[in-house]
Amino acid sequence: MKYFDAHCHLQDFATEGELGAAMAAASTAGVEGIICCGTVPEDWGRVLELSGRYPGIIPCFGLHPWFSAEEGWLGKLEEFIRRAPGALVGETGLDGLRETPDQEDNFLAQLELAARFNRPAALHCVKSWGRMLEMLKKAGLPSFMLHAYGGSPELVKDFAALGGYFSFGRELADPARGKLREALAAVPPDRLLFESESPEAGAAGPAGVALVVEAAAIALGRPPAELAALSLANAKRFTGVL
Repeated sequence: MKYFDAHCHLQDFATEGELGAAMAAASTAGVEGIICCGTVPEDWGRVLELSGRYPGIIPCFGLHPWFSAEEGWLGKLEEFIRRAPGALVGETGLDGLRETPDQEDNFLAQLELAARFNRPAALHCVKSWGRMLEMLKKAGLPSFMLHAYGGSPELVKDFAALGGYFSFGRELADPARGKLREALAAVPPDRLLFESESPEAGAAGPAGVALVVEAAAIALGRPPAELAALSLANAKRFTGVL
């Protein structure tokens, strides 16, 4: 089977040895594409470097809602977007559990940048789903991915109507997350993606997306190979670069 890892942070592996082992495991597992998301200006250069070193890595540059903006960050972000024609904007978004200064203004600035350059965006959202939907209705993005989707099943149709894709991670296997599996079932098949969130998910790295696909297959009653192929096709359409 061939897989696509829709969200990870390869730049956060502690050593080159750990990164190399994770990438070798991903290749062996059949991972053909990876979206590597930057979160602060200090790691965008590393993300760009990794995308040039390993085939199949799609860089994504953004300011995560957990972090405060530094002076000149938006101009620097625009420079990285210009340097990498296939790059996405993100990881950016809203997090209702964090009181980051200017969080909403920073998110809006990145939405405007994505719309201006006609780039897809990788979005983080925690307890801000209504506001996220409101802002996306005005953003005019070509498409966006809600990483580690945690919204309600009822909201899926509203985000999908705006061009949204939905990525799910290892939480699908948690017996207590029945509502999350309901949301998974509500996603249109052509908008479904899966992610490892590596290296937070552990030593498996992007190869761990195979376990996520297996959990989704159990939840949906579909063959893992079918979901792997479906999500890979969806990722190619979402990113436009594979």
